[in-house]
Amino acid sequence: MKIFAQIIATLGAFTLAYLVYLYWPEIRHATRLGDPQPITAEVRLNNRCPIKDTDFIVRQIKTNRTAAFSNGVARIAVLEGDYVELQLSARYGEVQFNGIRQRASKSMTLTADCSKSERMQGTMDSMRNKFGD
Repeated sequence: MKIFAQIIATLGAFTLAYLVYLYWPEIRHATRLGDPQPITAEVRLNNRCPIKDTDFIVRQIKTNRTAAFSNGVARIAVLEGDYVELQLSARYGEVQFNGIRQRASKSMTLTADCSKSERMQGTMDSMRNKFGD
């Protein structure tokens, strides 16, 4: 019984540590004292799509400011904790790509995943309609 309690306590500690790691940007933003500081976010692109890196941009939600990717990296001036989102370049205005919003930090990674999810199927269908097969 004592060993079982130790195993449960250890698993609980690891689970708590993992959750803190997973939600650290949200925790840090919620507990911040004072005003958010201006930063230059260095955003790396994890591209899992058949689209070139240069066809993606990162957009700050609040101001609509954008930055293009060069060699898989984009730099954008934001307030720490503001939301940024991965989108397709304005060259593809008729194509919609729904990126996931994340809080900005000095160093971060955004992933473009074009797997066959329902969400990405809509993006790929939109591109086929615009550019053909």
